[in-house]
Amino acid sequence: MYCTHCAKHIDEEKLEQAKSSFALAEEVREGAKVVYVCPRCGHLIHDGVGEEEVKSLARAAHAQIQRARNFLSSGLGFVAIGAILFIIAALFYFLACKPSNQHQLVTTCAEFYVSVTLGSISVILLVVGIVQIVLGVTRKMQNERLLREINNQTFVQ
Repeated sequence: MYCTHCAKHIDEEKLEQAKSSFALAEEVREGAKVVYVCPRCGHLIHDGVGEEEVKSLARAAHAQIQRARNFLSSGLGFVAIGAILFIIAALFYFLACKPSNQHQLVTTCAEFYVSVTLGSISVILLVVGIVQIVLGVTRKMQNERLLREINNQTFVQ
């Protein structure tokens, strides 16, 4: 199910594991609609959406695609900066191998501390960037698939 206001995908199987809302609906009255609350925006999610709600879902999916592209771009920027810092850290590491010490690593010089600091920052940036790239791509693909279903008129809530 998708929220028609913010296009968040809700996995009803995970929600139904705690206590089935179908059983709750049958306890209250026969034929009652099962309605979920969106955890992101708080709007009600129900089956059988109308044409206006499908249009609202399409607008929200387009907004989610733009957010996913921004997330992907941020991730690519983090990866680029992390790669640059990693190269600079490698250069400082090689500078820490002093020729006066027969090209052995000197761990008490400033170059070594700079290389360790830049190396740790670059690893953090690379990890954050890769995570953002993966999340951006998956969100973009999910919302593009949703829009394709809406355009082909095969979308069923």
